[in-house]
Amino acid sequence: MNTYKLIINPFAELDLQISHDWYNLQKDGLGKEFTLEVDEVISRIAQNPRQFVRVKLLARMAVVQRFPFGVYYLIHGDIINVFAVFNFSRNPAIWKNRLK
Repeated sequence: MNTYKLIINPFAELDLQISHDWYNLQKDGLGKEFTLEVDEVISRIAQNPRQFVRVKLLARMAVVQRFPFGVYYLIHGDIINVFAVFNFSRNPAIWKNRLK
């Protein structure tokens, strides 16, 4: 069994923080619920990153439960690089440009 090192890059951290804050503005505590759901997906990615679908070249995406978001990541050897926590309603060119 492979052991992976998971890295959440600054773009993904910012995505997560902005979305967390936005959900808290909608309903107190909803930002925390969102973050917990994202954490659960990231945990599943860390356990078996190849289980999720490829969406562009080597990039993969896992769907967040209850929220219209995907967690986008790359696998490089034993490193998982999460580069976006992205709302499906946003322009996908934004996360795709992070691959360049």
